[in-house]
Parts: sequence; C-alpha cells; structure tokens
Amino acid sequence: MKLVLFCLCLVTTASYVAAAILGLDYGQQYTKAVLLAPGINFEMVLTDEGKRKDLSGISLRADKNDIERVYGSQTGSLCTRFPQSCILDIKPLLGKSIDDPTAKAYLTTHHGVKFVADETRNNAIKFDLGFDNQTYVFTVEEVLAMGLNEIKSRALDDLEANPAAATIAEDVVIAVPPYANQATRQAYLDALHLADFSNPLGLVDEGSTVAVNYLSNRKLEKADYNDAKEYHIVYDMGAGSTKATLFSFSAFKNGSLVLELEGIGYDEEFGGKLLSNSIYAVILEKFLIHFNLEEADVTPKIAARIAETAEKAKIILSANSEYHASLESIYDDRDFKTSITRGEFEEINSDLMGRITEPILSSLKDSGVTLDNVKSIILNGGSTRVPFIQKHLSTLVGEDRISKSVNTDESCALGSALKGLKLKTSFEKPGEIKVIEKNYNNYEYSINDESIVVFAKGSGINEKSRVNLGKLNDTVAINLYENGFLFKSYNVEDLLSKAKKLSCNSKETKEIVATFKLDNSKLFDLNKLEIECVSHEDKKGFLGNFLKKQVATEEEEEDIVESVDESNNSSSTNKTEKVVTKRAKKPITIVVPKATYPHIKPLNRTAKERLSAKLSYLNARDEQKIQMDQLRNVLEAKCYDLRNFVDDKETALLEEVSDDVISEHTKFVSETIEWLEFDSDDASVKDIEDKIKDLSDRKSKLEDIILMSETDLSISGIKKLYEDGSKIVMTIQSHMLEFGSQISEIRQKYENASFDFDKENNRIKLHLLSKGEDKMMSFDRNLAEYKKDVTTVGDLIDLPEEEFNKIPRSELYEYQNKLAKGIIEMLADILSIETSHNERIKMFNTKYDQLLKRREIKELRKKLKEEQAAAKEAKEVVEGDEEEEGGIIEEDDEEFSSVPVETATPSSETEPEPEVEEKADGDIEHDEL
Repeated sequence: MKLVLFCLCLVTTASYVAAAILGLDYGQQYTKAVLLAPGINFEMVLTDEGKRKDLSGISLRADKNDIERVYGSQTGSLCTRFPQSCILDIKPLLGKSIDDPTAKAYLTTHHGVKFVADETRNNAIKFDLGFDNQTYVFTVEEVLAMGLNEIKSRALDDLEANPAAATIAEDVVIAVPPYANQATRQAYLDALHLADFSNPLGLVDEGSTVAVNYLSNRKLEKADYNDAKEYHIVYDMGAGSTKATLFSFSAFKNGSLVLELEGIGYDEEFGGKLLSNSIYAVILEKFLIHFNLEEADVTPKIAARIAETAEKAKIILSANSEYHASLESIYDDRDFKTSITRGEFEEINSDLMGRITEPILSSLKDSGVTLDNVKSIILNGGSTRVPFIQKHLSTLVGEDRISKSVNTDESCALGSALKGLKLKTSFEKPGEIKVIEKNYNNYEYSINDESIVVFAKGSGINEKSRVNLGKLNDTVAINLYENGFLFKSYNVEDLLSKAKKLSCNSKETKEIVATFKLDNSKLFDLNKLEIECVSHEDKKGFLGNFLKKQVATEEEEEDIVESVDESNNSSSTNKTEKVVTKRAKKPITIVVPKATYPHIKPLNRTAKERLSAKLSYLNARDEQKIQMDQLRNVLEAKCYDLRNFVDDKETALLEEVSDDVISEHTKFVSETIEWLEFDSDDASVKDIEDKIKDLSDRKSKLEDIILMSETDLSISGIKKLYEDGSKIVMTIQSHMLEFGSQISEIRQKYENASFDFDKENNRIKLHLLSKGEDKMMSFDRNLAEYKKDVTTVGDLIDLPEEEFNKIPRSELYEYQNKLAKGIIEMLADILSIETSHNERIKMFNTKYDQLLKRREIKELRKKLKEEQAAAKEAKEVVEGDEEEEGGIIEEDDEEFSSVPVETATPSSETEPEPEVEEKADGDIEHDEL
C-alpha cells in the first residue's frame, strides 16, 4: 500500500500543533517553502505571481531618501541593469570569511558586487552596495534573513486566508547541505533569528529530507515487508553543489518502517552554476572577438547580461540542440547575436564528467555497501535535468536504476516539513517512519594539545557525552574541533577558588567533568562544566562496588558513621563495629564562559539585537511604502475619475455653473497629478489622504450639481414635494394612532382579566431594548427633525412667486434634497417601527395566554383540593352516601366532572402537587427572564 498512512498519521498529529510548520529549501538559485497547518496540508507557499519557487536573491537600491528592497523573481531586469545592487547565490558564503577561496571565486562571477570585511567578526563578509549611509552594509546573515522574513510574510498571508489555521508561523525547519560546517550551521540559525522566527525546530540535511519524501510517497506491497534492507542513493545536483546521500530502509513484518542514513559524498563546487559559467565563457569569447575588445573592457552590466543569456542557454539546451542569443544595444548601442549548440556545451564540459559520478562513489566508502547493492539513484535538483548529466549517470549504474520518483524542485521542501513535524511532536505513532540520522564528521576536544574524539563519524545525533577532563587546575583551555579543524575555544579560569566549596576526603581528588552535546542541528558544543570528587581506589566486594556506583548519582552529604550492633545476630559474637559509609559529594557546576573563535565569529547577542532592529525598521518602511503606494494609486485614480466626470458632464454642468468653476476643478486635477508625480516624495500619509478627500468632496459637489439640473425646483415642484412630505407625516400619525389603539385594546384586555399591564409592558420594553429593537426613541428624534424640514419647505412655498424665484437654485436644491432624503428615511422608519410594534403585540398576546393558562392551573389545583377534602369528609360521616356526594361535586362544577376522584393514599395525593407548583414556578422564572 502507498505510505499515505505515514502522512495521515503526521497530519493527524498536526492537529495537536497550535502553530503552522514551515519547511524551507533555501537553494543557491531558487527557494521553495512548504506550509503545514490545520486546514493546510503540505501546500507550497506561492510567490505574489503565483509561482511555486522563487529566486534566492534581493535587489537593494537607493530610493531617493531611503532604500528600496525587491525580492526574488520580482527583481526582473534589475539584476542586469544594476548588477552592483543585486545580491544572488549567497548560499556558499554562509559561514565564510572574506579571505576564503569561496568568497574570491564568488566575486569573479558576480560582477559589480563588493565585499568589505567585518573586523569585529574575524573578517566575516559584508556586502557594500554603495550607500552613503554606512548602516546599510549587510552581513550574509542579514541578506538571508531578509529573504526568509519575506517568505514568512507570504506564509502568514496564506494562514490568514485559512479559517482553520492560526496566523502564527514561528516553527521552521530549513534544509542545509550535509557538508555544512559549524560556522555555516550557526549562520543559518542566526539568520532565522534575524528573520523573526522565534522557534526554529532545527536544521536538517538536504539528502535526508528527500529520502523521507521518497519513502512517504513509496508504494509498498505486502511482499515488501520482509525485514530486509533496501539501499538507495539520493543524487542531488543543484545550482552550486552536488550531493549523494546513501540511505537504506527496512520494512518489517510487524509493519514498522526504518529509514537509516548510511553515508554521503559531495562536490561543493560542481553544480548548475558551473555549467552556466562554462557557457558564459564561450559567449564572452565570441563577444570579445565580435567587438574586438579586451576582457577588461567588459563592464559589470555587460557581464550581467551575458550571464543571464548563459543561464537561459543552459536551460534551453537541456531540451533543444541549439540556442540562439540576441543582445540588443549591449555595447556602444550595437547589437550582438550568437548561437551555441548542445555539442559545444558538452564538449567544453567534457573534463567535468568524472565529477558527475564521484559523489556517488564517495557515499559508498566506509559503508560496506557496493554499487551493485544500490537499487536506484533518485534524482533531485534542477541540474539533473541536463541530458549529459543523466546520460553519464546511466553509464555508471544503468538507465533502469535512474529513478525520477520525486519532484526534483519540491521534494526537499516537502521532506523538511515532514521532518519539522516530527521534531515538533517528538513522539512516534504506529506506521510512522523511524529515521536514524548519522553524524558525518569527527568532533573532538583537546586540553594541552591532546585531541580526543567525543562523537565519532557515524555516531548518532542529539546526544550528550560526559567526559572527565582530569585533575583540577586553576585554569583550563578547552578547544573544540570538527575533523581536526579548530572552530571554538573556552578559557575557564579561577577554578581553584570555585572548588573550595567542594570538600573531598583524602582518597578523592577534585577533577573537571565536561558534558558535550551534538544536537539535532549537528552543532557540537560544550554544554556543562562541573567539579567533582573522584576516587580512583580499587574497591573490593559488594559494599565497595555499591559505593562506587553511588559516586555519580548521590547528592552531597557528610561522611556518616553508623553503629551496627551485631550482638543479636546468631552468627556473630557480642561486639559492635563502626562502619564508615562513603557518600559522593554533589558536584559544583561551573558557568560555561563565553567562547572565543579563532576564525569567523557568529553574531553575538548585541549584534543580533542591533541587526534585528535594523531589519524591523526596513520592514516598517516597506509597509509604509506599500501603504503609500496604495494611497498614491487611489489618489491617481480619483484624479482621472474627476477629470473624466467633468469631461463627460461638461454640458450639463455649464447649465448650472460658470466655465470658471469647471476650469477650477480641472486645474486642481492637473496640479494634483503634477504634485503626485514630482513633489510627493516627502508627503505623509495624511497629506495624500487629505487630497483624496478633497477630490471625493469635489466630485460629490459636481454630482449634486448634475442632480440639481435634473430636479424640478420650480414652486410647483417644491409644492408637490411638500405635499408628499405632509402626507408622510399624516401617514405616520395615522400609524401611531393605530398602534396606540391596539395597545389600548391590549391594556383593556389585561385589566379586564385583572393582569398588571404596566408590569408586563416594562418587561417587554426591556426585552426589546436588549435586542436593540426598540426604535421609538430614535424615531421620535428623526420625526421631530423631519417635521422641521417639512415646515421649512412649507414656508418657502408660501412666499410670493417673485420672492421665491430670487432664492438661489443651490439653496432650493439643498432644501429639496434634504426633504427628499427625509421622506425616504421616514418610510424606512415606518416599516421598522411597524415590525417592532407587531413583535410587541405578539409578545403581549403570548404573555396574556401564558397568564390565563397559569390562572387556570391555579384554579384547577384549588378545586381539586376542595373536591378531595369534601370526599374525605363525606366518607367519614356516611359511608353509603359516596355516590350522592359525588353527584353534588358534579353539580358544583361541571367543568371538572370528568376529573376522577380517587381515594388514594396521602402520598399519591400530594405527589402531583409539587410537580404543578414546580412547573408554575418555572413559567414565572422564564417570563421574568
């Protein structure tokens, strides 16, 4: 069966996870992100253009008085027009210094980019983009953080659009190359911190994530559960490097699945970019010959355009045999056209063929596995699409063992999300894949230049090791190594004075014990330092062995002298022995000092706070720019809308206003457009909002003028409006009288039945007010205002016609418009009041029926008691008169003739009464609510 069970188990587990999990594959050329959350099942985080992957880069340019940041594929042609402002392909620079060969090679292929050394971090790399403000010099971690934060922003937008998920994206996993050293891994974590991820779940190896994704999609038959190991290799060729990860999986008969990482091979410099650079070299040579130039004549902009063409050529030649390039006005306003064939491409890269297969062969070393044992080579990474890469791999292992069973672009990101969920939940379910990770390096420590392995190559990860560093000295220097490379040191001082608190006996020595840790992200560090009392004497017998075991576990105690009386023991003589029981002392914990770094230093706490504030400021500026851009678009649209309105309605407007008034509006529009284009750089949000309001008000006034021209403002027209308005008042009065009459009838009905009308009326009013349905108070205010308007219009039509005609049309229109709107509002109010009144009447009638029913129940109870009392009395006086007395009861109240009279026990007589009482009480309580 297909291993959907694994995914389903994980998705089920995800319901226990409050926040989303973001799986990131930050490639040298492209970045992919996968989101996992309730209601979001392993979905790609799309770009603003709807693409599933985005360019790993950013453009940073001066923008008037600020800085403009453009991310990923949105950079478009910016990187060819302004190569000095574009930062791409930073993955190999993470954890490197400016003196590293990788940094020097980067500058030869990224034209126009400049580095400066960060002297506070042992010459770590900073990008100098030519800004006057020296604050805008960016570390590699900052550049990565900006890209990651932009991905987080898109992920939050996806979460906000999904009602089932919380808008939180703090849990993140990022895939890293398996060969990444300690400085590189720390740089990734520092970048995640700067990107405002509060809970990084860890770093995971790229090959491991693809293996997990492969197995989660693998269809297993029943026969595959055979307890046998099956070997595969993930061959991952990306833009900057090539990795081969050997893994095995075992499907056991009990249904469990185990995936184990066995070995890796890699080439850090062989990837798609190297192939693109080879094409770049060919095109550049043809370009220089064509224009008779020297390489020194090539500007960064020309180099960037040729590099862009080389990248396109590599992609096209993967599917076609020839690529034709045309670069317009590339040099001295002259065009350059050339072509390159697939044959040329393969020929210039013929010397690289051995590097294609070397990672596979390296991954098998020290594993005990031969290439014949490997069932398939699983292709991953965009560069595996290059035909001669696949052809060379097929030559090595055979075409039938080349597997294309994973999505070469998205598999790593999907596997990262799966592993992130595993790290988040930390517990296993039946049917899940158990992943056994391995460490591919030797991690050592040294004191006095003696190097000792703590975690050997091939050991597990997320482990601790407690190591005795020897006898106590006042100072000790602990150095940490990765494959013999010193990357961190701790200088611990003043140990003798700190150890005075620890009291050891004469047979014990004070020694230093260190705890080292290799965590889930494969970061090796000193976790804890302690001073302990250690005894090296050889204890014999049971008691000695017992005491020896206690040394590392028991808390600090004084040596205890116990008296053991053996006089009552049948096998002993009358004698008392004193036995000294040795108890271990509680170790003294030493605060681990700050580390020193002989090479590149990670960001310290102060630097992180400073850079986080800097990036937060840039984010806030970007948000403000987005808001300003939106407002500018609105303002521009309002300008053209008003201009078009004036053009379309100019004839009608001229009938009411002068040409100067229209010209003033058109002039205002022109001035606003000019201001927007040339003088709005320093404008505030309020400045633009005020202009938008001004334009809206102007259009509203012009619309009123058009309506005024279409409105009958003659004395007869106003008179008709007045009559209509007066009719509305009469209609309202008629409705109110009708409402009052109906309420009076209800009051009379209540009073005739001896019910308290005022009490129920107040209850109903309170009920309607609580529902917001008593509109009488606002209606009274609106009606009073409306009557004033009607009276004002009535006074107008009473004027002599000559005097009426002197009133400006705008003033008449204002009166007319106000009264017309009032009529509409009053009609709406009447409908609303009528609905509320009907609801009120309904509630009165319902309550009346409830009160009547309650009264009937009370009368029934009273008469029933009287009948029972009379029956009991008659029975006591004359036994034979039961029928007659029963008949008398029927004469007394025919309504209850059908009620049976029983001579029940006292319990049966009294039991029904509480039920009736309880029901009545319940009715009362409900009515009061």
